[in-house]
Amino acid sequence: MLALTLILWAWGGGEAVKAIVIAWIVAGAWATGINIVGQEVGWARVMGILQMFIASPVTPRSYLLGILLGHEVAIMPVNLALVTLVAYTLNSLELVPAAIVAGLLLTPVSTLLGLAIAMRIRKPTNISAITNPISTLFILLPPVFYPMTIIPEPLRPILLAIPTTAAAELARAIANYHNVYTINEPLVTLIAWSIIAIAVAKQAVKWGHE
Repeated sequence: MLALTLILWAWGGGEAVKAIVIAWIVAGAWATGINIVGQEVGWARVMGILQMFIASPVTPRSYLLGILLGHEVAIMPVNLALVTLVAYTLNSLELVPAAIVAGLLLTPVSTLLGLAIAMRIRKPTNISAITNPISTLFILLPPVFYPMTIIPEPLRPILLAIPTTAAAELARAIANYHNVYTINEPLVTLIAWSIIAIAVAKQAVKWGHE
C-alpha cells in the first residue's frame, strides 16, 4: 500500500493520494472478510479445528467474531496509524472517520460472503485460489481507488451495485469528497448486500447436527 501511495503521488500528486485514505480502509474491510476469514475457515477444515468448534458450545457468530477480532487487533491499529498519517500530511483527516464508517458496514458483508465461499468449496486447499482473485478484483477494478466521477453516467448505477464501490462512495459522500451519490444510495446498497450475505451464509453453513 505504501508503494502504491508513492506511485499515485508520482501520477496525480496529493489529490490522487487522498483517494488511498478511503480505499485503504475499504479494501482492508473487504479483504479481511473475503480473504482472511475465508482462508482461516478453509484451513480450520483441513486441520480438523472447525469440526472441534462445531462440536463445542461455540456458535457460528462467536466463531466469526473471534476470527475477526484476532486479525483486526493485530492489523487494524497499524493500518489506521498509516492512513491517519497520510491523511494528516494531506490535510484531509475528515476522510478517515468517513472511511471507518463505510468499512464497518462492509465488514459483515465480506465476512459472511467469505464464510459462505469457504464452506461451499469442496477442497479447502483451493480456497485461496478463489478468494484471492475475488478480493483483488473487487478492490482494484471498481471505483474504490479512484472516484466515481470519472465513470460515464450510464455505468454508475451498475458499479454502485458492487459492495466495495458502495462502501467507497458512502465514505466519499459522508466526507463530501468527489462523490456522485448522496449517502442514501450507497447505504441502501450495503444494507441490501448485508441481507443477501446473511441469506447466502445461512444456506452454506452447516453447524452442529444440521
